Amino acid sequence: MAWFKKIIGEDNSKALNSLSLKKILGGTIFTTEFFRKQIYVIILICILSFFYVDNRFYCETQMSKVIELKKKIEDLKYESLTISAQLMNISRQSNVIKLVKEKNLNLVGTETPPVVIDTKKDTVN
Repeated sequence: MAWFKKIIGEDNSKALNSLSLKKILGGTIFTTEFFRKQIYVIILICILSFFYVDNRFYCETQMSKVIELKKKIEDLKYESLTISAQLMNISRQSNVIKLVKEKNLNLVGTETPPVVIDTKKDTVN
């Protein structure tokens, strides 16, 4: 308590001794010389605490958005894998032949293998 008396000054120590709950709740404690000297520091602390709370709320909001987007990405990844597997299944040669027969398209597969045309050979200039 002695350190607090040094801070507020010896002339205000009488006010400290007469400190009561009524003065604290009534707000007359803020009219003491100590609080009048430190008003700018108190205002600065209030402003910084406001920004701290605002920043924390903003960060929590952003984190919830990140978690939500990660869930959406995971769902879309699984959906993409499912569609890719279905496409691979449909595009197999045996399934293509089966679909052609079911729809009566009268298409016939070739019996000869495809010929590779090599265009990388240099021609005589």
